[in-house]
Amino acid sequence: MAHIDTYDYVIIGSGFGGSVSAMRLIEKGYNVLVLERGKRFHDDDFPRTNWNIWRYLWAPLMRCFGILQLSLFNGFFVFHSSGVGGGSLVYAGVLMEPDESFFSADSWNHLGDWRSILAPHYATARHMLGVTRNPNLWPADEALRSIAREIGYGETFQPTEVGVFFNENSQEVLDPYFDGQGPPRAGCNHCGGCMVGCRYNAKNTLVKNYLYFAEKWGADVHAQVMVQDIQPLEGEQSDGARYEVVYQSSTSWLWKPELRVRARNVIVSAGVLGTNDLLLKCKNEHKSLPNISNHLGKTVRTNSEAFLGSFNPTEIVDHSKGLAITSIFQADETTRIEPVRFSDGSSLIFWLIAAPFNRPSGSFPKRFASLLLDIFKQPGMFYRVKFKPGLTRRGTALMIMQTQNNLMRLHRGKSLLNMFKRGLIAEHDLDHTVPVNTDLGRSVTEKFAREIKGEPVGTMLESLFDVPATAHMLGGCLIGRDSSEGVVDLDCQVFNYPGLYVIDGSIVPANPGINPSLTITALAEYAMSRVPLKPGGASREPLGPPFTDHD
Repeated sequence: MAHIDTYDYVIIGSGFGGSVSAMRLIEKGYNVLVLERGKRFHDDDFPRTNWNIWRYLWAPLMRCFGILQLSLFNGFFVFHSSGVGGGSLVYAGVLMEPDESFFSADSWNHLGDWRSILAPHYATARHMLGVTRNPNLWPADEALRSIAREIGYGETFQPTEVGVFFNENSQEVLDPYFDGQGPPRAGCNHCGGCMVGCRYNAKNTLVKNYLYFAEKWGADVHAQVMVQDIQPLEGEQSDGARYEVVYQSSTSWLWKPELRVRARNVIVSAGVLGTNDLLLKCKNEHKSLPNISNHLGKTVRTNSEAFLGSFNPTEIVDHSKGLAITSIFQADETTRIEPVRFSDGSSLIFWLIAAPFNRPSGSFPKRFASLLLDIFKQPGMFYRVKFKPGLTRRGTALMIMQTQNNLMRLHRGKSLLNMFKRGLIAEHDLDHTVPVNTDLGRSVTEKFAREIKGEPVGTMLESLFDVPATAHMLGGCLIGRDSSEGVVDLDCQVFNYPGLYVIDGSIVPANPGINPSLTITALAEYAMSRVPLKPGGASREPLGPPFTDHD
């Protein structure tokens, strides 16, 4: 029988939850293996333009091994990540805390004072991710500032807080964050390429901080592998292992031998879609984890997002310059709006989703006819957003995020959207869903178009199918007092399975109404603070500001 390695912790996924866990566990003396389905990227591996789909998109069947996956579900379209470093490779770098409504949400306020519990962990996360305020505003930001004043929310406008390194000349310097222990860094050149993959060593991705130190101190990271099953081991094992993790290549086309590793503990950090999919498969198909709570896959939500925007017929100013997201303001009590840009020449996403600014309703044939009519009425606009070069220089998208819930349930089955192969399916909880306030978003978009002397633009999926796009999936494995209330306990350990944890966006219990990466990082820091030092292990002094743990 072939030898199977045993680790103290096997971590599935290398995003914010997985990378935080890996570094903190190594600090505490444990040995760690991280399994990541995506590829490893160095800065110069990122594409210069997102039209280079083989380097930008993750679609293995098409031999595309990039950092962004596009997935269509019943009722929503998702942008999600792949690669060593997870979502940090493709996110815009926005790292901001939610307001009080998030911490007091009914789904978890009975479990503790989460504002106080998480406060020190937010501070640690901010330190580790190098959060700072965006120093430069651009024409799109000034337009939004003017709109915020016009609608009575001028005081809410602010530059975004981001995980980006800035210096005066964009030159490389020795590590500015961790007393020289980290990698050298170069200052941001405001190229707009944050979400294409930062080629200039400026964005504070996880491979520059948490995962960097985890590997430096001894964590093993295996890229291009996909976990298929988590199998509990029967009886007491001589090596103390409690689980066997089964995985195979994620990029090979034909030859995918089954590989196994043993673990005393397993942390599932594969992102909301990956984590829920894997655990649902283990619970209901493999029957390897049949006693996971029946709450698995429920209370899944997004940030109630909508994407709109405006583009100039001709280039007036270069809207591609700046960070991907440079400012934010509150448009009403529950709505925040941010400008979204891509670097010059990286218009793929804008091209895919842009459509005439209309509000069709009814059946698909009626929507399709309405869209064709709008294209016929506005052929010049359609040409400019689909065929005229310089789209990213000529305009900006607007991301509208709201705190209202849009609950759904994920389960596995067959449907047209997954080509009748078994996979994730979304069902919406219509009784508890509050749709995005498109009236407000459209009003702001029209004002924005006037401010920048452009044309308002909608999205193709919403026009045809009433399907919003989202980059922020949350939930499905919520914290509870027991398995009748949630999937994981206050240690983020799965009920009925000691040593099995979920630490990623799946445990986020409410809609933060803002980019959630900082919150996921703080929750991961919280979970790791509850893990004791390994008895007899070679522990390290914790990296980051000191904090007092709160139970």
